[in-house]
Parts: sequence; structure tokens; C-alpha cells
Amino acid sequence: MEDILTESEIKLDGVRQKIFQVAQELSGEDMHQFHRAITTGLQEYVEAVSFQHFIKTRSLISMDEINKQLIFTTEDNGKENKTMRKLRFREMK
Repeated sequence: MEDILTESEIKLDGVRQKIFQVAQELSGEDMHQFHRAITTGLQEYVEAVSFQHFIKTRSLISMDEINKQLIFTTEDNGKENKTMRKLRFREMK
């Protein structure tokens, strides 16, 4: 079971990196323009993270915890990348 959870964490890290790439690509763009294109993928991500968290802890993960996983820092200057704040799931409803 531990091997499966470790593998799922590695795969979710890969998904987070893809989300970061999309956030960089859309930086400075009107997020409402791309809302329909990205909502489904973000919902699937939330479902996967929620399921993994439940399997690990037998408890539900909060939206704040999920959002914290999607706030990235740039390696160049260490400043927080505010792009992902626009993608918070509460706002995607």
C-alpha cells in the first residue's frame, strides 16, 4: 500500500508541475477567457488529491490545503507566483 501511495504522490507532483506550466503560460491573461478550458482538469486534480489524502489519513482534505499545494515559488527570485491564486477552486464554481 505504501508503494502505491508513494507512486501516486510522484504522479501528483507531475500534475502540479503541468498546472504550474499552464499558470506561467496564462500569466497576465484574462482567466475568465480560459475558465472552461481549465476547470475540468482542475476538478479532476482536486478529486485525485482528495482521494489520495483520504486513503492516507482517513480524513477529508480542506480546500485551503489543496490551494497551498498550488502556490508556487519561482527558483530565480524566490517570490511567490501569484498566478495560481487566480485559479483557486472556490472561484472556479
